[in-house]
Amino acid sequence: MKRLYSLDFLKLVFAYVIACFHFGRTIAPGPTVTVQIFFFISGFFLARKYYARSHADGGIRYTPWNYTLDHVKGIYPHYVFGYAAYLLYETARTAGEMLRSPSLEQVREVIVSFYDQIPNLLFLQSAYHFHDNRNYPLWQLSALVIGGYFVYTLLCHNERLSRQLIFPAGILMVLSLRHSGIDLDGTFGFFYMPLLRAFCGLSFGALVYFFTTTPYYETVKKNRILWNLAVLLAPVCIFAFAEHANIHFVTGAVLILGCFDERSWLNRLLNHKIFRHCGKLSLSIYINHALICRFTQGFLFSRLESRGLLTGESSRFAAYLVILTVYSVITMTVIDAWCRRRKTTA
Repeated sequence: MKRLYSLDFLKLVFAYVIACFHFGRTIAPGPTVTVQIFFFISGFFLARKYYARSHADGGIRYTPWNYTLDHVKGIYPHYVFGYAAYLLYETARTAGEMLRSPSLEQVREVIVSFYDQIPNLLFLQSAYHFHDNRNYPLWQLSALVIGGYFVYTLLCHNERLSRQLIFPAGILMVLSLRHSGIDLDGTFGFFYMPLLRAFCGLSFGALVYFFTTTPYYETVKKNRILWNLAVLLAPVCIFAFAEHANIHFVTGAVLILGCFDERSWLNRLLNHKIFRHCGKLSLSIYINHALICRFTQGFLFSRLESRGLLTGESSRFAAYLVILTVYSVITMTVIDAWCRRRKTTA
């Protein structure tokens, strides 16, 4: 399958939106909508892979398990490295505080800090008692893998029924629950993310890809000027009116379809060679930003400011983005090289 560099670049932009939010800078469209669009794009790729690999035989040769293993091989080397670095930093920080002022309370803090990392190891949302774990990106990626398995299974089980009935019904059910006032986090606990947010987003993204297999997609694109203007308007609406009446369900779909259309103005812009390989960095930015956020805010910046080397909120924010980008480029390069060597020797 031909790589969609324009969608890769969009994922990088949205990864930085999430990274800014966890640093304390809220940038439209905000974390909730951004994560949903991440899931939309993942569902789009999921359905694209299904049609390329499994549609002909209903998943007999390329099963949901094959799909999940491929997904895991692509995500979890970065996941494990990011988790290990985060765990080491958090444990070292709390252990250092305990050594500076030993007490039973400090011992408790070390235990609690380690306990809060268990969800990342077990691919769950939280440890359900203490909820101080800020490394949400890790278990959101786990939700992506778990939810993707179920979506892909439904496609292989009955593609037509899934497309026409199961996915739309699932999306409506999830949206109804999320806006019903029910405490979904407290009610569903560990499985809130995989069964609700991930399944809804993945299903919607799959439906968006299904639209490209129908004649209606070609009909929509016939008036090239209007279509291109609609595609350019979509990201503007996402960033300006993201959470207004769930408008991102429409604008997100148009944005993805526009990036999929090789002739669209937006695709030609984002597919330029300047941007082509930037999108590969999105996964590393998404995984690493929680660690860099904790490290810079909790350790590095206070020491630099005490020496007069860093002053002002803007300079702190700029330094955070630079450190995050450099660290992510390094980790991405190292892990990708390791994966290539493993593949060569296998």
